[in-house]
Amino acid sequence: MSQPQTILIIDDTPLNVTLLDVILRPAGYRTLKAFSGAEGRALALQKSPSLILLDITMPGEDGITTCRILKADPRTSEIPVIFISALNSTNDKVSGFANGAVDYITKPFERTEVLARVAAHLQTREKITSALRQQHQILDQLQRAQLGMLVKPEELPQAGFAVCYRAVHAVGGDFYDVCPTKDGTFAYFVADISGHDLDVSFNTSAIKALFRQSAGADGSSEEILDSINRGVMPLFDNGMHMTGCLLRLDRLASTATLVNAGHLPVIHLGADGSAALFEAEGDILGVFEHLVLKPASKRVRRGDRLFLYTDGLVELDGESLDRHEGIDRLLALCRATASLPLSEAVAAICARIFPEHLPPGDDIILLGVEV
Repeated sequence: MSQPQTILIIDDTPLNVTLLDVILRPAGYRTLKAFSGAEGRALALQKSPSLILLDITMPGEDGITTCRILKADPRTSEIPVIFISALNSTNDKVSGFANGAVDYITKPFERTEVLARVAAHLQTREKITSALRQQHQILDQLQRAQLGMLVKPEELPQAGFAVCYRAVHAVGGDFYDVCPTKDGTFAYFVADISGHDLDVSFNTSAIKALFRQSAGADGSSEEILDSINRGVMPLFDNGMHMTGCLLRLDRLASTATLVNAGHLPVIHLGADGSAALFEAEGDILGVFEHLVLKPASKRVRRGDRLFLYTDGLVELDGESLDRHEGIDRLLALCRATASLPLSEAVAAICARIFPEHLPPGDDIILLGVEV
């Protein structure tokens, strides 16, 4: 048997509170009583009522102010508020609606009207809550599916990588993958798709398939990105695009090759303590039919580390740092954590940029590779 819904009554006149209580309780509702706006707000936070009946004219903090504060607080903003007052002017009603009320009941109270309005708004809230619950379930399923597509270091230990991935929304626009290639090297791919909506979550599965198919073939890094570009162009619309960088590491030949499609430079941390940016030029993906890509290669040594990342790590909301300064900070953190095992270093870098009290404002990926 479901629990009765709770109605919070806020009115400075005890008689009005009693009258509403007499109307609501026989109809099966639980009631909470408060005789001031401040007391009512405290009860709303503590008890999370299903609906609030709020007197508009009270000494000190009036109902308009109380409602405004309730709606500004995420913990109480979704509770429907019905104003009750002897005032019946259009201006009063407009002011009430403008500050978040869903309805208006005038005094003296009519039992049938009170019950009808309360029931109607509780039904509306239940429908909204049910729809949001279903939406959260769908987004949770999409999030699990998206996370399930991302290869984990323990699934490919010979690739020698560690990764930190955080999506700011249920589905993220950042994507990475790692896979062996036909020639015995490993390919590491990091991409940032514009947007964070549901389209992105569907596109990432297609991008993974394109990457795996082309990386497993006997093709160059440019051919892999060209294949991804041709595959995503029909999927992208309304200015949608993607940046990406593809790093191929040949440990036997001690060579790293980078193809960059409008993405951020790779950080190369030498085993000797040196640190530098590994850069290459190229067009963004999903916009141009014919890509211009200029790959770059460099020698690497055992113990070197290479870091691929997305802009959420170097462009932080509320900071005065520009992208170049953000990259410099990330490079410094890579050097500062060089003595740690790779997995611990990656986790420490992300934790230093985003402590627990400071969640990222954008999706982030930091993928570290050890030669």
